Amino acid sequence: MESSIIVRAPLHVQVGERLRELIDQGTLAAGMRLNEAELCTQLGVSRTPLREAMRALASEGLLELQPNRGAIVSIVTVEDLTEILPIMSVLEGLAGRLACSCMGDDKIQEVREIHDTMIGHYQRKELSEYFQTNRLIHELITEGSGNQTLMESINSLSAKVRRARFTTEMTDDSWARAVSDHEEMIDALEKRDGIRLEQVIIRHVEAKGTTILGVIKNEYAPQS
Repeated sequence: MESSIIVRAPLHVQVGERLRELIDQGTLAAGMRLNEAELCTQLGVSRTPLREAMRALASEGLLELQPNRGAIVSIVTVEDLTEILPIMSVLEGLAGRLACSCMGDDKIQEVREIHDTMIGHYQRKELSEYFQTNRLIHELITEGSGNQTLMESINSLSAKVRRARFTTEMTDDSWARAVSDHEEMIDALEKRDGIRLEQVIIRHVEAKGTTILGVIKNEYAPQS
């Protein structure tokens, strides 16, 4: 008989996931110093799991721990993005190529269903929901590579740029191009065309990187 026991993640892991969500949403903004007492009250936990979670997020580059001053949310700079995004495109492309060989038919069908849901969000102009399903597609394809080292490398880099990557406003044209890329990605995955999927993902992530860098450079441009 199969076990029906539900295995719950340790408390500090759950706290870490909630902190990631708050950072992604911008509730904990870049450069903000974390107030441990307020967070303990808000999350209903003691300082011990909170501090364990913060150490984990610091190892991912999401927080900076300063001696005797606590933790602040890391600031992702143009230089950081310029270095990370080209690496992300290549690694995610490789993951896509491997996924075409390793993913089961059921997992590919799951990606297709999430993609169809994402298209619905796009048609209704539901940007937040679109980004959530978009991110899930990329994560499932990465997971589908079956390569643990590759997954860990992508997840480590993705954590540092995720908010910029999956929340940046897009023009109608750039949004339409992104959706077209995803249509082609799903088609290549379903046909298990690894080389084509790798090429599409690299192009897709590079285009997104160009959009992100353009937005951030404009934000920091000197005002006349």
